[in-house]
Amino acid sequence: MAKILLVEDDDLVRDMLTQVLERASHQVTCAANGEDASECLKKEAPDIMITDIIMPKKSGITLISEVKDRHPNLEIIAISGGGRLDPTGYLDLSETLGASVSFEKPIDNTALLMAVDLLLHGKTEKAN
Repeated sequence: MAKILLVEDDDLVRDMLTQVLERASHQVTCAANGEDASECLKKEAPDIMITDIIMPKKSGITLISEVKDRHPNLEIIAISGGGRLDPTGYLDLSETLGASVSFEKPIDNTALLMAVDLLLHGKTEKAN
């Protein structure tokens, strides 16, 4: 079981991912944007952070950069639908900034759970 901070501005996606992760016995804390996530990180350090890239108030790119400065060992999974752009560029940048794994939306739940498991057990090879 992992403590996971899930950062996603889309209510439906956040609810679906929360259900998937909780069914796999993980403890999930949710944040609707990067600012809320920063506040959550001040209170408790998760094992893994899963963050969307395109969000209001503070983007996932900014969040990843800040988190890696303050919590260099925190494992991060980046997710993006790309908005009006191809998500690949955002996801490549997220990995450059420190995300261990990245996924395009829609996310394959099995692949996400596999990535969480790999990161929990110290295996940071790409799961996507």
